Amino acid sequence: MILEHEIPQGSKLHFGASAKIKREVEHAACEVFYENDFEEILTPCFVYLEHQKNFSNRNIIRLSSQNNHQISLRYDSTIDAIRIITKRLGRSTNQKKWFYIQPVYSYPSNEIHQIGAECLNADEMSETLRLGASIINRLGISPVLQISNVKILKLCAQDMGMEVSKFQKMHIDDILSIGGYLEALLRIQTKEDLENFIKISPNFLKAELEVLLKSGDDCDYPRVIFSPLDFAPIEYYNDLVFRMFEGNHTLLLGGKYRIEDTESCGFGIYTDDVVDCLMRKDLRKNNG
Repeated sequence: MILEHEIPQGSKLHFGASAKIKREVEHAACEVFYENDFEEILTPCFVYLEHQKNFSNRNIIRLSSQNNHQISLRYDSTIDAIRIITKRLGRSTNQKKWFYIQPVYSYPSNEIHQIGAECLNADEMSETLRLGASIINRLGISPVLQISNVKILKLCAQDMGMEVSKFQKMHIDDILSIGGYLEALLRIQTKEDLENFIKISPNFLKAELEVLLKSGDDCDYPRVIFSPLDFAPIEYYNDLVFRMFEGNHTLLLGGKYRIEDTESCGFGIYTDDVVDCLMRKDLRKNNG
């Protein structure tokens, strides 16, 4: 028996204070996007399954269209937005900077509200990172910003003669047991750590380490840590990746990527986690 007050596990309900905060978060993001010449796009909730790229993913919710084609609920807004902008809108607009405010869905009944930005110009990476940080700052929170470079991990795997997938699965203890430059990379966190390592790093890593260091300088954010050996949490990220988190909660995730033969960059703000963070902040203030 399903009780009348129940909702499916993983689906979201915002009401009262949380609904108000959610709307304020979205409004603040819209202001920043329009100030920086972004335009809004809302992509369909339903997508042809073949357009989801990795359509073997078991987390995709599958349905059938009226012609019995396989479709799915939107699982990834970035893939959809880039496909539609380049394939459907390409002839009617030269706009390169887009944002969206919409949920994505995963099996069995997970609903994740997101605020996303996509820039069809990978050279705008530094500005995109600053833009994401400015939205979070405008909300009055200052999470940690973690920056990594996927190319460093790939170069290390190549140097060791390993597949990247196997290297990613190595435990920290396994990496520490190897020692050498891998152990030093694993221990890097601060700008000073990174600068000191670059002076003694293997030559094949220096260029990408410099890129990582410059990205931290460009964003001008006070709470930055570097994670050279961190892997991409989303498979199409292929270069710099940045994440803002508080405790165990990721509030923002972004980076460079290649989709539809287009080198782009962007980020997604996890609205529900941001709302929870602001709710906890208000609770501490009221109890303080």
